[in-house]
Order: sequence, then structure tokens, then C-alpha cells
Amino acid sequence: MAEVDALAWLLDNSIPVPGTGGRRFGIDALIGLVPVVGDLVSGSIGLYIVWRGSRLGLPRVVIARMLANSAIDVAVGAIPLVGDAFDLWFKANTRNLALMRRHLERPNASTTDEWLGLFGFAALLIIVVVLLGWFLVMLTAAIAGAVG
Repeated sequence: MAEVDALAWLLDNSIPVPGTGGRRFGIDALIGLVPVVGDLVSGSIGLYIVWRGSRLGLPRVVIARMLANSAIDVAVGAIPLVGDAFDLWFKANTRNLALMRRHLERPNASTTDEWLGLFGFAALLIIVVVLLGWFLVMLTAAIAGAVG
């Protein structure tokens, strides 16, 4: 578990920001500055934490929630500028470590929070896909109107 702690700290909290009262970020945010590839690389490294959770026998819903955290981090992180700011706030590896700890310390604990988190993630994903589809339809109509 010590290597998982160290990896989450390195990725999310290893670099202090002077004058901010203890705010920190990690190399995940720095690697993420490289467009698209950086987020894929840091996301791949972060999947080690998820893999360790699966090896430790965490419930499937907890693993799914950890994967959702990682997917959010990579997907939003890939958006130029917005993703870089998001990486400073959304610390997927620290969140995944907390999920892992909670279920290792209380193996019989309810997984209701994880189910709710997954439903929230699914709802958000559906909304984003619908909005993206609407945007593409409107863009296509605008281009067709301008051309024809």
C-alpha cells in the first residue's frame, strides 16, 4: 500500500504552490501540459492504483468508480487550458486512493455512495453526448446554410 500512497502523492500533491496556504499539485498536472499525450500518459500511470485495488479484492462497483475518476481526469484534462486548470483541482489518484482505503478499512461498508457516483457519472456522460450531438447538428446546419 505504501507504493500506492507514494504514487498518488507524486501524481497529485508533490509540488507545493508558494503563498497559497498549502495548496499543492503533482506531476500529473505537469505531464498534462503536453496536449492529449500527456493526459494519456498520466492516466495510464494512474491506472496502476486501480489495478492494485482490483488485486486487493475491492468490490467491482468501487473499481468502476475508480475507473470513472480516471476517465474524467483524462477526458477533461485533454481539453486545452480548461483541462490544465481542471488537473489542479480534480485529483483522480488521491480520490481513488481514498476509495481504496475506505473499503480496505471497512470491507463490509455499503457501496451506495459508489453506485450514486457511477449513476452521476453516467448521467453527466449522457448529457455531454446529447449536447455534443446537438452542437454538431447545429454546426452542420449552419455550414449547409452558408454554403447552399
